[in-house]
Amino acid sequence: MNEYNNFEQVNRISKSDFLTNVFTYLGIGLGLNALGAMVGYYFLPALGNAYPVVMMILIIVELGCAFMMGRNLEGRSVSAVRAMYTVYSFINGLTLSVIIAVYTTASLLMAFVTATIVFVSLAIIGKTTRFDLSSFGRVFFIGLLVCIIVSTLNLFLFKATGIEIALCYVETLLFMGLIAYDMQMIDRYYSQSDNENYAIFAAFQLELDFINLLLRVLQLFGRRRDD
Repeated sequence: MNEYNNFEQVNRISKSDFLTNVFTYLGIGLGLNALGAMVGYYFLPALGNAYPVVMMILIIVELGCAFMMGRNLEGRSVSAVRAMYTVYSFINGLTLSVIIAVYTTASLLMAFVTATIVFVSLAIIGKTTRFDLSSFGRVFFIGLLVCIIVSTLNLFLFKATGIEIALCYVETLLFMGLIAYDMQMIDRYYSQSDNENYAIFAAFQLELDFINLLLRVLQLFGRRRDD
């Protein structure tokens, strides 16, 4: 029995290696986002009248991959989770190409640099702080849910620019909190299992945080091409 436990301990990857896997997958995911955005920007408009239909299909597939990503991580093969993450990241880039078409190149660069600095800073805080952020997960989720509901009501009923801007600031703060929270959760994933699927899922969550922060920065400070 002791020999088996020792064997298991020897073959368990270190926490630093697990963290390296997370950020390797995050880098791959963001790279696929960028590639998908460029492909979508140059080629999707050429679809003409089929463009809205194709975009709707892409969004459905993207949401499907996102929904399935965290399901049964222990039971799925690494190749299956890796494939879902790859498809999700590339399609997410394709759908983001709509944003690229709206904002100037300078605004996109500004937003990327700003989001990167904020992301790295909060990731370091989340990794090094001794304050337990686990209890804030539900708060962040409820906050985002309320923002979605209010945003939907504003879109169809109120149509107030002030509400839209206020929501954008609130969402920015929520995603900033989520970056630190999800960064801290990496240790919890590792304590559950060093399975590579957990590293992929952690990268997926951080990618969501970064992209949403990037979009909020663009919305608040970006300059549109038609301005």
